[in-house]
Amino acid sequence: MRSQTDQKRAGGRTLAGDAYEAIRQAIRSTRFKPGDRLRFADLQALCGMSVTPVREALARLTAEGFTVLDDHRGYSVATLSLEELRDITAARQLCESEALRLAVEKGDADWEARVIAAHHLLARIPQVREDIPSAIREDWEERHAAFHAALISACGSPILLEICEKLFSRADRYRRMSISLSGGARDVEGEHRRLMELALARDGEGAAAALREHYGRTAAALDTFFETESGGPA
Repeated sequence: MRSQTDQKRAGGRTLAGDAYEAIRQAIRSTRFKPGDRLRFADLQALCGMSVTPVREALARLTAEGFTVLDDHRGYSVATLSLEELRDITAARQLCESEALRLAVEKGDADWEARVIAAHHLLARIPQVREDIPSAIREDWEERHAAFHAALISACGSPILLEICEKLFSRADRYRRMSISLSGGARDVEGEHRRLMELALARDGEGAAAALREHYGRTAAALDTFFETESGGPA
């Protein structure tokens, strides 16, 4: 007999997988804020499940850096910090720029089609919500992730792609925070269009440099914010 966490739902989903998505989304949307303690009763009510799939979801979220486990306090939402921001940004600039350079070198016509299609879908909708201009649209974020994944999809290294995917996910809360701080000051649509154009022009070094700059701009506003919050130089 299969355990409760292994029980399948429609589309092959599991209870633990559904709990993971529900809790992660609550963290991403700041329903649960950095540092908040996560009580099992609250999470069970959120997910509509027993404690077992919730516990499994928390273990996965902790492994991915969304939550932390303290022997005395239990689980809580991971805090955000300037040190982690800089570490994630540097790792993404290193790994994803190399993955993009390789994809430009190795990509075929199918890769080009994936990049063009993903960019087209991304450019069709605005980045932020009309009712809350400081909040990101979830459908835009899904298309954003798909575009960046398409750019590097032809790099030829499954391990490198896995690392890049984890880094992209790890940067999620910082990316959302950056949008709330920068508002419409950045031409994000233009940055994405330039990435596509450089990739399709087979300018591997140029595309890699543009990607590093793209991630650097995301971090810049937050860098200033964290410095100001900590009382450091603005």
